[in-house]
Amino acid sequence: MKQTRALMEGAILISLFAIITLLVVYVPVIGILFWLVLPLPLILYTLRYGAKLGFWMSIVSLPVIFITSSITGVFLAIMSAFTGIALGFFLKKKDPAIAILSSSFVSVLCIMMFFVLSILFMDINIIDRALTQSQEAIDSAEYMMRNSVHSEEINKNLGIMRDQLDTAQYLFPTAIVVLGIIYAFLSYLIAKPLLRRFSPDIPNLKPFRELKFPQSVVVLYLIIVMLSFLPLEKGQMLYSIALNGEFILGFLIFIQGLSFIFFYCHKKQYPKAAAVIAVILGFVHPVFMAAIRILGVLDMGFHIRNKVK
Repeated sequence: MKQTRALMEGAILISLFAIITLLVVYVPVIGILFWLVLPLPLILYTLRYGAKLGFWMSIVSLPVIFITSSITGVFLAIMSAFTGIALGFFLKKKDPAIAILSSSFVSVLCIMMFFVLSILFMDINIIDRALTQSQEAIDSAEYMMRNSVHSEEINKNLGIMRDQLDTAQYLFPTAIVVLGIIYAFLSYLIAKPLLRRFSPDIPNLKPFRELKFPQSVVVLYLIIVMLSFLPLEKGQMLYSIALNGEFILGFLIFIQGLSFIFFYCHKKQYPKAAAVIAVILGFVHPVFMAAIRILGVLDMGFHIRNKVK
């Protein structure tokens, strides 16, 4: 009886999964929102029947999606399915933090797999195409503005944009990691209200003020900073490692600093608006961002929150 019920629910959720994939592929703008909902059928199925049946459900759904959609739809389905299975598996174990971390890791792996397969089998390098289109846009703007009154200032700004674009091509690993984490986290937030109805005993995430990364993050960040002082040339492996490591680890330290600010405001019973203002200033002003990073380093390295009375 239970097996029959699992098959029936699986067939229904496969149909729902295929319909949402179609909306993601063929409905512009709103399709992005549907993409965040796409892991939901797999989360629910895995939560009820386990990762093994969730995996087979995703495999069975792929031919249906390939017929009704496209190769892009298949990739999105694979990424969303595995993300949903990881979320459902660890949510069943009542561990939402590990669920988000594991599903983020799965999302990053799927994105990397898509890039590799697109180069090997379709001879399409998405990164090169994006860089080429951006370079062509800058060249077109320079051609249109060359006879302008403010042509000197415009050319200076376009030169800065070229330098930023030249650096950005080495930051695609960082972009992939950030995209995977954001996708997994937003998928969890969207699924959470519905999951409460099916499994009300799933615990909440700990408050943001209790977030704390291990000290190894600070150690790795200091190593990366020391690497950046070496005479590294663009194109070298160490240059790419140093650049991406500094961005990723620096962002984690920044988040740790924000967590400390929320903890401090909570401990001192300051209004939440003070912490929110600190967040806004940290994102818009480089001086405040640097100050928050220093707080993050002190909190991770020296446990200064333990000294807050």
